[in-house]
This record gives sequence, structure tokens and C-alpha cells, in this order.
Amino acid sequence: MDSRKELLEYAIENFTKFGSKRFSMDELAHSLGISKKTIYKHFNSKEELVTESLRLFLEKIKGNVDHYMLQNPNEDQPLSTIIFIYKQGLMFLQEINPSFLYGLDKYYPKAFELYSAFKKDIVWNIVCPLLHKAQKIGQVRPDVKVELVCMLFLSRMEDTVYSNSNLFNEYSIQELLEHIIINNLRGILSLDYLKSCPLEK
Repeated sequence: MDSRKELLEYAIENFTKFGSKRFSMDELAHSLGISKKTIYKHFNSKEELVTESLRLFLEKIKGNVDHYMLQNPNEDQPLSTIIFIYKQGLMFLQEINPSFLYGLDKYYPKAFELYSAFKKDIVWNIVCPLLHKAQKIGQVRPDVKVELVCMLFLSRMEDTVYSNSNLFNEYSIQELLEHIIINNLRGILSLDYLKSCPLEK
């Protein structure tokens, strides 16, 4: 294997499975049947490999969101788009070992910064405007502080699912989506909208 993209895809698959710190460059080279020299031909350091492989992974998630929004403009149903986005987020979190994110925070600051920027972009540049749109068309109550809603629960999903134990070991994605996201969204809906159009799972 000598392709940079193939290296990135294989690396992120193993980093997210075993942890970015635990899975070594030696193990990566051995698994691929190549020398570490081949890896370092493409990347100057492990941190660069971790960062760039994570970037590729996050771009795929963002691509799924962009594709959905393009195919489903939902001008009158912005909340459906928010639910889709968080379902994608839960699918991402289910795929990874919690130690992967902890490892980024502790050992790979550039990669962690990339992940943090990705989350902020999703929450503040996509989800928050969608909530404002929902409020403008009467689906969210006018007294709701949209930014506060985003800060309190929409930007902290991984903290919730990994809080005391890995909730994916006990609950399905659909159950977590319902209890973490949908129930919270129902709490900010206008009574008229809630009666006429309950949120779909």
C-alpha cells in the first residue's frame, strides 16, 4: 500500500478502534505490510497522520450532512434536518472507542483542535441557524434562547453518551437519539406545532 488516502483510511479505522495513542506506527506498518519509512514518506509525524486521518473522517461526515441538506431542503421542517445531523453524530460516536477522543485531547492537540472546530461548525453554523429558522416560522417558542439551547445540550453529545459508561453498550442509536435530542427539542416547541406535527424519530 503506497497511497496516501489508503493510509489515512486504514489509520483512522484503527485509531478510532484502539485509540490514537495506543495504536502505534509500528503496528500500522506491520498491519499494512509496509515499512515505517513508507509511512513517513507521506507524513512527518504520528500527530500529522492522526490529524489528517481524522480530517478525512470528519469530511465524510460533513459530506453526508451536506448531501442530506441538498436533497432535503426542508424549508418548512428545519428540525428534521437537526435530527438527521445528530443521528449521524451518534453513528460516528458509536463507531469509535471513547479512548480515541480522550487521546486526542491529551496527546494530539492539533487533531483535537480540528475535532473541536468541526463540532463548533456543525452546532453554530448549521444547527443554530436551523433552530432560528424553526423559531421564525413558529415551530420553536419565541421565548426560547436558541444559543443557550445549543450550549446546554446540542454541543455536548459525546459528554452525555460517555459520561459514566458507554451508553452504546446499553441503548440503541434510536433510543439515544430520542432521549438526548428529540425529547429536548420537543421541550422547546410551540404548543401549536407540537400538536400539529410531532417530531419524527
